[in-house]
Amino acid sequence: MFRKNEWHFDWSELMTGVIFLIVAYCLFKQPGKTLSGLVIVIAIAAIIRGISKISAYSRLRQETGMRATLMLVDAIVDVILGILFILNVPAGVAALGYIFAFWFLFDSIIALLNVSHLKQFNTGLYILSMILNILGVIVGLLLLMAPVVAAVTIATLVGFYFAFFGINAIIIAFARRL
Repeated sequence: MFRKNEWHFDWSELMTGVIFLIVAYCLFKQPGKTLSGLVIVIAIAAIIRGISKISAYSRLRQETGMRATLMLVDAIVDVILGILFILNVPAGVAALGYIFAFWFLFDSIIALLNVSHLKQFNTGLYILSMILNILGVIVGLLLLMAPVVAAVTIATLVGFYFAFFGINAIIIAFARRL
């Protein structure tokens, strides 16, 4: 009758999703903004995303086991990258193409490994999350193959990243309340 591990509406995922969607909107609306500003915004978003993942770690570990440890490592990498970008903006600008390629790939693969817990809430949301994360892997591979192109079009590509993961975070927030 009652589930052993009751989930509740996940406010941190919802806030992460909303922030990511706002950042995506800004990037699509003003793609000509400087990369330095983008590096700072991305650094703040990475720190918020990492903290959100860390806060969900113990609950996700109960549901998925050791696979959640990969998400914890991913969360720590997010926070460290965010801090490094804030402390050294020029280095962040120089490495942006490659960093985003690996960030897309790592986040998407980790999310794919941990998405199975959404099946218990809603199959449709599980499938949508799978599709978004597979698209994230594809975009990550494309970024890795053409980092110069990525640097030139980074605002739009990063906008897609934030849109994908913002929508995914909102889906997770609502799915966990079911």
